[in-house]
Amino acid sequence: MSRITQGGAGDKVLRLADGGTLGFREYGDPHGAPLIFLHGWPSSSAQGIFLHHIGEARGLRVLSLDRPGLGNSTRIPSRNFLHVPPLVEELAEALDLGACYVMGVSGGGPYALACAWALPHRVRKAVVCCGAPPLDSAEARQRFWLVYRALLAVQDRWPGALRALLAPALLAARVRPPWALVRLLLMATGRRDREALGERARFDLVYPAFRDAMRAGSGAVHEDGCCYAQPWPFDPAEIQVPVRVWHGTLDTNFHHSLAERLAARIPGAVFHLREEGHYSLPVFRAEEIIADLLEDKAAG
Repeated sequence: MSRITQGGAGDKVLRLADGGTLGFREYGDPHGAPLIFLHGWPSSSAQGIFLHHIGEARGLRVLSLDRPGLGNSTRIPSRNFLHVPPLVEELAEALDLGACYVMGVSGGGPYALACAWALPHRVRKAVVCCGAPPLDSAEARQRFWLVYRALLAVQDRWPGALRALLAPALLAARVRPPWALVRLLLMATGRRDREALGERARFDLVYPAFRDAMRAGSGAVHEDGCCYAQPWPFDPAEIQVPVRVWHGTLDTNFHHSLAERLAARIPGAVFHLREEGHYSLPVFRAEEIIADLLEDKAAG
């Protein structure tokens, strides 16, 4: 009997050896080279849809995973970034994928690097796009978005209160906000990010990823977010596979200097800086990022 079952809206579920489940979606070319996609926060595997047409054109089979506790994936208590690589390995074995590319966007960035660190036999190349950097200094925190700094301060002093603060986001996922309100909220972002998210068709494409993240409730999203407030459980300086780090000069969520500093710690990593914001970088530069990721494939 197959360990993989088909759900609704294109999602699939892998029954894990320990009895748990791993939710994922497939995009792109079903017969292409495998690319493991790791979504941001708060988000879900539905975020991988933005790579669908690029995957079709470039011959990539995009496998987008739900992190533990989100979507169709079973919760793992007190987890950290290193709880995800074994799930990637189990999925790769179940689908007989061989060597894979790995891509992490925003909050998925540390998970992509964790996979590169833990699975050098499996990861062909990893790419981090507008990724969350380590919180290893007070200076690093000061270069985070003001909202993130406030959430971190609440988490430090009153951990339980942060879950309550996520309640409005849960409501927004259940009751879709009117487009006029969305446009108003986007005024708080930079020009390029407004261009990226201010087109209704594009927003409608990515909104389900946020909605699905909230299906398990604010507790699951809070638990997922807590991973970023902890010291990373691996050393990026020990990564042995090729890594590309992409970031935007207009990124107000994570200052580009933090991404550059992280890339400098990873042996042989290549750092790409573009005049983009946090959300516009994956939206407007995805083809360029994927072309760079597949450079070795074209050469070979």
